[in-house]
Amino acid sequence: MKPEIEIPKNIKTHLEEQDIYLEKMISNNYDHISIHAYREAIRRLRALLYFYKPCLRSVDFSHLDELSQHNFTQTSLIREIDVFENGYGAFMKSEVVEKLNLLKRPLVDKLAAASKSMKTFQFGQIEIRVKAFNDDVPYENWEKMRHQEVMQDFIGMNNVPEKNQLERYIHEKRSLVKKIRNVHEILLKDCEGLVEINAALDAFQDVARRLHDTCVNLRFIGQYELDDSHLLEKLIEDHNALLVESDEKYEHASSLLKAYIMESEA
Repeated sequence: MKPEIEIPKNIKTHLEEQDIYLEKMISNNYDHISIHAYREAIRRLRALLYFYKPCLRSVDFSHLDELSQHNFTQTSLIREIDVFENGYGAFMKSEVVEKLNLLKRPLVDKLAAASKSMKTFQFGQIEIRVKAFNDDVPYENWEKMRHQEVMQDFIGMNNVPEKNQLERYIHEKRSLVKKIRNVHEILLKDCEGLVEINAALDAFQDVARRLHDTCVNLRFIGQYELDDSHLLEKLIEDHNALLVESDEKYEHASSLLKAYIMESEA
């Protein structure tokens, strides 16, 4: 099929998912599982928007990019507190757990109020228009070139961040890996050459997720004045170990991506 048909079809499904998973989150009273599922649906859409950005009209991309990011942000703080408590609750004083729960309660009310306005916009009704492709470049060739560009973006994220920028840096790496993995699952799931790469990206993602969580949790301790020295020591210990491991996993994944690109170009 021509890309003019395929691309909107791919994105259309994931546009409709936004409305479906938002409704599920509301009907499930904003529990931990439904919030996570909604965020994953947004990530899938944003992965496709990122991949197809060069051939989408800029106004369409900007509109959907802004709206999807806005909805994602509405769930971020409550999700971060949930992850903190689920991951480190065993190391927390009861007073800290109580304080986190007090912080979370108004966030649920805030999300419920925000979801009313979020529901007024129906993603599933959006029609995506695609820029014309060069007739000299078949869609399959364009997809291959774009895939290599996306992988190069990840390989290029090897700069050492400033100390106070580590949380943002790890978050950006994680976000890109999630986009790549979603693209692989949605568009390239039958590509056997990506099996080892996907495993390496998943291994990096697992470590980077835990590292990013420790960064967020350490920030929470100061931001919300959580007085718990044992918890602080545990977070610092995990942070330092995960920082080393994430660098190792990143280098391994990058080396596989480089080899894949070189083999594709041969």
